[in-house]
Amino acid sequence: MSTRQDYITALGNMVGGSLPLGETEKILSISMAMKEHSRQRPQIIVEDEDGDGGFDYAVSLLALWSDGFSVIKTVEYPVDDDDETPDILQDDEWRMYVTPEGEFLRLLNNVPSATEDMRITYTALHTCTDTACTVKTFDEEAVQALAAGHFCNMLSAYYAQTQDSTINADSVDHGSKGREYAARAKMFRTVYFNHIGIKEGEAMAASVTRDQDMDGSWGDRLTHPKRYR
Repeated sequence: MSTRQDYITALGNMVGGSLPLGETEKILSISMAMKEHSRQRPQIIVEDEDGDGGFDYAVSLLALWSDGFSVIKTVEYPVDDDDETPDILQDDEWRMYVTPEGEFLRLLNNVPSATEDMRITYTALHTCTDTACTVKTFDEEAVQALAAGHFCNMLSAYYAQTQDSTINADSVDHGSKGREYAARAKMFRTVYFNHIGIKEGEAMAASVTRDQDMDGSWGDRLTHPKRYR
């Protein structure tokens, strides 16, 4: 499994040359690439959560949940690893619910006891640290190219901002370098999106909006019979 240093090395090899920007900007480029790749192919995380006799479960307790990005894909209940057919809840059996205390997964038909588990599958952002990066091996080279694209855009902006109109020759050189790195950034991004198999700007969002407008089994989703309180 690659580490952030592997990505820094790959980025340096792809861009090459004596550069005015260094490791700090490379790390930022890698972070930007991780977030962008997450929108195309997010991490899929599976976690088992203990029941507590209630119907609301704070999503902030999920280890890799990212507010504003993560989305629950499936909820399995009850969990029985000996059962060949998982009991995946239908979309109309749960919903996301926001209270002043935060965002919750609300079960509409079930109240797991303390001896029961739920298995929640959700999306998460990719990360890249000194220890490990979460991008799959198959996608690594493409994501490194995406990081190189972000880095080249930074170099293009740098040269665009450092033109000195009082030194005409130097100004022309900086303008040329700016355009060169902008073109290379576009090339690196094309490498990435060709690998993913989509055109830039046509990507599917990592999260989806579920249509859960159907009535719950007891009618109003926001209130519950006494036996579920």
